[in-house]
Amino acid sequence: EVHPYYVVTEFAANDEAQEAAAMAAFEDCMGNGWVSDGVISASDAQAAQLWRLREGITEALARYKPYKNDVSVRISAMPAFLAETQALIGQAYPHFDVVWFGHIGDGNLHINVLKPDGTGDADFVAQCEHVTKLLAQVLARFDGSISAEHGIGLVK
Repeated sequence: EVHPYYVVTEFAANDEAQEAAAMAAFEDCMGNGWVSDGVISASDAQAAQLWRLREGITEALARYKPYKNDVSVRISAMPAFLAETQALIGQAYPHFDVVWFGHIGDGNLHINVLKPDGTGDADFVAQCEHVTKLLAQVLARFDGSISAEHGIGLVK
């Protein structure tokens, strides 16, 4: 199934009681409908395979020559920021695929606009730079930053 969000999270359990508490929290999220599907690794090897899904995103997007914005906002502002930014990007890039990922629990988000086949590099960058200016305005309203943990990119 396609879902609006996918989450990889990790916790360290010092004992069986903490592990049981984490499982109870996971089951509570499932019961409340906040999580529609999930998996818990049974070994370090399985955990590494799950993290590889997240860590491989940048590599998987490289062939599309993505235009990247690394942004950050307060964690408490993230839901409202996401809603406003998704609407802005949907209007600004109606024909572009956009891949969002990041460290949402830290307030950092990577917005990757994928260059469509047949679109020239200069045209693509010009459209993206225009929207980056609009994105900066949204970030200002949320007291956010256009630079997240990776700093300023080459295009910036």
